[in-house]
Amino acid sequence: MIKSKTIHNIISFLNQKEVKLLLLIGFLVRFILALLYLKITKVPDSWSFMTLSEYLLKFDLTGYNGERSPGYPLFIALGLGTMKLTVVYQLILGILTTLFWFDTLIALKFSQKYSFWITIFISSFLCHFFFETSILVETVTLFFITILFWMLAKNHFENTNELVLTSISLFFGYLVLIKPFFVFLSFLIYGLYVLKSFSWKTIINKKIVILIFPILAYFGWSYVNKLNTNYFVSTTFLGLNTSQNCVYFAEKSPSEFDWISKPYVAYREKAIRENKDVSMAIWYAYNDSVFKKYHLPFPDFSNELGKFAKATIQKNKSDYLFQVFNRSFLDFWKVYDMKPYVTFDNSLVDSVITQIWTIQKYILQIFKLFFILIATYYLYELLRNRRISIEAIGVIIIFVTALLQAFVTYGTNAKYSYPLEFIMIILVLMFFKNKVISKRLNTSQL
Repeated sequence: MIKSKTIHNIISFLNQKEVKLLLLIGFLVRFILALLYLKITKVPDSWSFMTLSEYLLKFDLTGYNGERSPGYPLFIALGLGTMKLTVVYQLILGILTTLFWFDTLIALKFSQKYSFWITIFISSFLCHFFFETSILVETVTLFFITILFWMLAKNHFENTNELVLTSISLFFGYLVLIKPFFVFLSFLIYGLYVLKSFSWKTIINKKIVILIFPILAYFGWSYVNKLNTNYFVSTTFLGLNTSQNCVYFAEKSPSEFDWISKPYVAYREKAIRENKDVSMAIWYAYNDSVFKKYHLPFPDFSNELGKFAKATIQKNKSDYLFQVFNRSFLDFWKVYDMKPYVTFDNSLVDSVITQIWTIQKYILQIFKLFFILIATYYLYELLRNRRISIEAIGVIIIFVTALLQAFVTYGTNAKYSYPLEFIMIILVLMFFKNKVISKRLNTSQL
């Protein structure tokens, strides 16, 4: 009965005029852009995802160096390990994502008409196409975060059905395999729903099931890395990523780490002189084989960088906190620019795309700034009314993500905000709909 009802709901949803238009527009726009581009964007990160997909296709992880978690490489493996099929899947995933945006807006009490146009607006940002044609995890991450916000909007987390809760747990488990950083999300969601109807008796309740698979995924993959690399970590990049937070005070490390700090500082100063990305200084040194003489495999070297980072941060807490809040946290609110990696062969087309994206970047930046302003209102409303609304949940998810990523690493921090930008736009529009326009018009018109 439940299965047939679900199928009926899906068919009814797909039969809507707006949904058919979204599918048509989504396909045509991507088809035209893909014909103009006819390339797959490969960046340095791409190869490590491809490497793990090859291990997965062989059904043998023996000897894997633990650089990546298996969520996105599994997606690549579904494309038989080929980049072309992976990109085709990502373009399809991009279209499906827009359908979830549309249904989310309906659930948030926007009219069919405005839900359609808002979805078109959000999906029009070229950054989606840039990521969909790249071998990077962002498109899949966006799809899963979209489903998460859709479930929140549809009140699926209010459900106490064991099958539903187990499905949600599996969802969070795979999200952790895509990006281990997101392991906190299941705990955050569980905590927020405990607070919604708080009593000491409900701290542990049926919904705790949603924590099971994320925990299993995180520690299970860490154990696989332990077997292969001798380090119980979700990814062997962890130490290197943590060391990036020390870039501006690397020279203040304990003397026992001079072998790391001296070349680190030298490459930092070189990056500053050459106007390159300073956060990548330790990567520049590593790629130039500065540390090759120590004959350390990458997992061992990253582990040493982790020790260096821990000791340096403990010795320079104020420098670290300044780094976290004045650089990493602030960078989260910028718009990540993939365009430098995406060049169309036709110079005229490339110029037009660049100009359109430049305008879109400014629009997106304005929305992010507006979001920061309205977030303070929603947090104030949460404290005053002690009622956890969908707006408050969205704000909390975004700000917790912004803070945690700032503590973890420095460099391309704006990329962490990409899968959350659609939530920022929706919450800004909800604010104007419910708090501004509703005072002048009947909100049923929106």
